[in-house]
Amino acid sequence: MHNRLNHLGRRLAGRRWRVLFAVAASALLLSACATTPDDEQQQAEPQQQQQEEQTEAAAETSSGDSASTARSSSGSATSGRTGTVGAAQEEQQEQAQAVADSDEQMQSEEEPAQQQADDGMGGMEGGMSVGIIEAAAYDDLSPRLQLLLDWGYPVYVSGDEYTIALGTPDLSPGQHRISLVIEGPAGLVETPAMRITVLPDDAPGEMQEVVARFSRFPDGVRGFHVTYVEFATVGRWNLILHIPSEDGFEDIGIAIDIPEDTAAPSVGDAAPASQSRTITDVANIEDLSTGDEPDPGLYLVSLADAVEAGKPLVVVFASPGFCTNAFCGPQAEVLSELRSIYGDAANYVHVDLYENPAEVKLGADPIETPILEEWGLHTGEWTFVVNADGVVAARFEAFAPLDEVETALAIVLEG
Repeated sequence: MHNRLNHLGRRLAGRRWRVLFAVAASALLLSACATTPDDEQQQAEPQQQQQEEQTEAAAETSSGDSASTARSSSGSATSGRTGTVGAAQEEQQEQAQAVADSDEQMQSEEEPAQQQADDGMGGMEGGMSVGIIEAAAYDDLSPRLQLLLDWGYPVYVSGDEYTIALGTPDLSPGQHRISLVIEGPAGLVETPAMRITVLPDDAPGEMQEVVARFSRFPDGVRGFHVTYVEFATVGRWNLILHIPSEDGFEDIGIAIDIPEDTAAPSVGDAAPASQSRTITDVANIEDLSTGDEPDPGLYLVSLADAVEAGKPLVVVFASPGFCTNAFCGPQAEVLSELRSIYGDAANYVHVDLYENPAEVKLGADPIETPILEEWGLHTGEWTFVVNADGVVAARFEAFAPLDEVETALAIVLEG
């Protein structure tokens, strides 16, 4: 493990140098343009470099054409926006990554000797080491962060500057969606794309790098970074977050323990046929949701009937009227929007977290619905996409924006 971290430190040192070199080069270029505006040769150089970057980016993108085409075809046969949001977004991410890779390659080719010297030392003999922090204890957190722990979301604190919250703690070996809320000295970290190094600690497996994209909530204020990580086996895994800062990058590692299985249904598991209430079971729709204006279309069929109906299902577990933590968003509204887009192609069910929503809104103690235990849900908000056979096709712990859920539903509808 020590050797892996030293190796990682040397790679991080090289990345820092490349960023500083790129910034310095850009500054010199801007200065030259300002002092000699009629120098056509200097003006042509950045244009030529841009053309080369676009050419290399196109080459990188073309290598994924088959996957991109498959994604596009999966959405083209459905009405409205079916699948197009997800395919377009993935293509944009591939193009952005190709450009970034091209930039890094060009920088390394321009200064190979200096880069090799810096990579070898990393600013200190033997390279840098990255500290790994554990999830914080409840009593060590402020009341605001304690609220996240109350909902089951681990919190990591790095000194006095960075706080990282994990919105997807229900993990197991295999590929999983990872969401992170990161706060730094200037507040919420909103960098569009952030590289994460995934490093096994006491678990066998290979080091990997993924890119987490920033996803903003509909309120325009909150948001988190989302990516997918493959955990090869059980054990402890470290996620090294390379957070952009004024000095280049802040490299912060958090430790995650991967158990043998998830608590909630995983992809490929049968969806529990729970007996949720419908609009015909209550006198008033306010008895089904803590939301201000519940959508009647989300309570037309019980969860049990929807699982066995022979067509896809999207089910949301959330309490709209008590959305009080950093990972809670307007998930019921997302479900209503999906229903307006796809109509009868699927069933849509909302299950409130509380059995007595109307009373809770008046100040009564909440009674948790037993369905949460049937599904193994121990954090605040969940969305599942279930196929026509009643098998979980996708799952989203914490808030999931429309584009993520819609892409999953479109794939199921085309399958």
